[in-house]
Amino acid sequence: MKPARSNPQTEAVDWELFLRIKHPSLDPDDISAALDIHPEESIAAGPQVSSSGVRRLHNETYWIARLATFSFAEAAASMRDGVRQAELISLFSREEMRGLMGASMHDMSILMRLRRFESARDFFERINRDGGSVTLIVDRGEREQPVVLNRCLAKLAALGIALEID
Repeated sequence: MKPARSNPQTEAVDWELFLRIKHPSLDPDDISAALDIHPEESIAAGPQVSSSGVRRLHNETYWIARLATFSFAEAAASMRDGVRQAELISLFSREEMRGLMGASMHDMSILMRLRRFESARDFFERINRDGGSVTLIVDRGEREQPVVLNRCLAKLAALGIALEID
């Protein structure tokens, strides 16, 4: 007897999102303050001395943060409880809600995060204008399932955020 196949809509989230920012001189604390996110790792541009006394010169600031994702099961459960419904209504216009019909789990999670980054549009533009970069990284983890993105690409471009799928 073959084992039953699991339903992909009820599986736990097995992928992660990261936001990576590189900049020639911006202080990592300024990035954290502008986005109200604490990084997993950050390194300031310029000379650094390690705790063991090793001197290093970093030619750019590096800042990376893990972003929250959600599974279909979590979204469905919270929608039933009315938790995310209010959040979705406040985040997306009626037109945008129609556009989300049929969106993949990846699209939906990324769009929810990008909507929160709308207020940082000028900040992202400044980073890109200064020769830095803002990148959204989709880490698929160990599984080699396809990442379907068709609804969030225009929003990424509008915010000046590059996409990297690992």
